[in-house]
Amino acid sequence: MDIQKYYRQTAFASLNASVISCIPIFFLASFFVAMHLSTKYFLYMLPFAIYSMTSYVLYRLDKRRSIEALLENSKDKETSLLEKKTVVLSFLPAPSLRMLIFDCDGVAVGEIRDEKFHLVRWYLPYFLDKLYVKNYGFYNSSGMLQYLFTIKGKTIEIRNKEGKKISKIIEQKMDKPSKSVFTYGENTIIMNKSLAFTDYRFLKANGLPLAILQKGLLPKEWNKRFLKPNIPLLSINHGLSNKEIIHLYALLTKIYAYKDH
Repeated sequence: MDIQKYYRQTAFASLNASVISCIPIFFLASFFVAMHLSTKYFLYMLPFAIYSMTSYVLYRLDKRRSIEALLENSKDKETSLLEKKTVVLSFLPAPSLRMLIFDCDGVAVGEIRDEKFHLVRWYLPYFLDKLYVKNYGFYNSSGMLQYLFTIKGKTIEIRNKEGKKISKIIEQKMDKPSKSVFTYGENTIIMNKSLAFTDYRFLKANGLPLAILQKGLLPKEWNKRFLKPNIPLLSINHGLSNKEIIHLYALLTKIYAYKDH
C-alpha cells in the first residue's frame, strides 16, 4: 500500500460512516412523525446528523489528499521494516488498532493490527473493550506476519511468527503520569511524555536515547506526501538492534491501541 491508497481507504471509510449515520435519522424521523411527537424530540437526531456531516467532510478531505499526495518512484528492492530508522505512523479506522508504517517515499513498509475485528467491538466503549486480552500482529510490507504482541493489562508478551514466546515487557508502577518505565529481562526502557501527551522520548536506563516520537515535525520534502496535520513521526537511534526495535514497536502498540476507535 502507498499513501495515496491509504487516503482513498480512509475517504471510503468516512463516506460509509456518513451514510450509515443517516439510517437512524431516517427511522427516528419516521417514528416521531408517525407518533405526532413534539419537534423537540427531533433533537435526538442531532448527534447522528453532526457525526454524518463530520464524516462527510473527512471524506472530502481525504479524497482530495489522495489526489494531491505526490509519490516517489518505488524502489525495486524491498527493505526490511526494521532497517527503517525514520517512519511515519498512520491509522485506518478500526475497533482497536490498525497502524500503517510508511517510509519517506510514502510506501507502507509494515503494519500493526488487531487480529480480531468483531463487529460488536465497533460499538463497545473503550473501558469495556480494554478488559479483553488483545493480540496484535506485526506484519511486513508483503503482509506476512512477523511477530505477535499480546497485551494483558501492564504486560506485553512478544511471540515470533511460529507462536513461540520470545520476550515479556512489564510496566512498572510510577507516581508520575509523564514517565513510564518498562522492563524485559535485564533491560529497561524509560518513556517520557510531553505535557500534552503527544510526544514521547524513549531512553535506556543509562539515559542513552532509543527513539523519539513526535507529531507534526515532518521534513519539508515529506509534506508533499503526508498531508494530514500532526501526523506521528518516529525517529529510531541508528545503533539499535532488531530486538530493541521490536520492543519499541510493541510499546507503540500499547500507546496507540485505541487510535481511531
